[in-house]
Amino acid sequence: MGQIGSSRPLFTEILFPSGPPKDNVETQQAFDLYKIMVERSEALVARRQNVNTFFLTMNGALLTASGLIVQGSGGSRLAALGIFVLAVAGAVLCGAWRSLITSFGQLNRGKFHVINAIERYLKASIYAAEWEALGRGEDPKVYRSFTSREIWVPNALLILHILTALVALLVIVGCIALGTVGSTP
Repeated sequence: MGQIGSSRPLFTEILFPSGPPKDNVETQQAFDLYKIMVERSEALVARRQNVNTFFLTMNGALLTASGLIVQGSGGSRLAALGIFVLAVAGAVLCGAWRSLITSFGQLNRGKFHVINAIERYLKASIYAAEWEALGRGEDPKVYRSFTSREIWVPNALLILHILTALVALLVIVGCIALGTVGSTP
């Protein structure tokens, strides 16, 4: 039985189906593709920032709505149900956000794999040199990926939403009573 993927062409065969650049014209064509890949990488970063802004805004709105419900409810079970729904929505948003952050990181890594491969045929390999200067990402004291840090925000908000949902659920089932000071449930 043959290996799955054993018939897959090598990365460089896909990138350069006619072989590596052989003359100045082909090198210029490779450089033009290189510039496109760098521009697409920058566009991906901008899109990623917009996605992060969207999810931060949505989470802020959900948390604000939960706070307003708590402030005006006096700890009622109906209010707890509303908070529970908002917390579950927030948890779902955080899961989607985490997934998108991971995908953006993978896409950008792929783009830089292509960029670094094209750089081998140019006079300077600035991105490959930068990656080497950062220790190829092997030592977190020298370099830690943006994705690994960026994921902290949805993780923290996910924990907050889960805790909020649990407290709301405990109020709904009557295990705890939340109310104003001096009032009875």
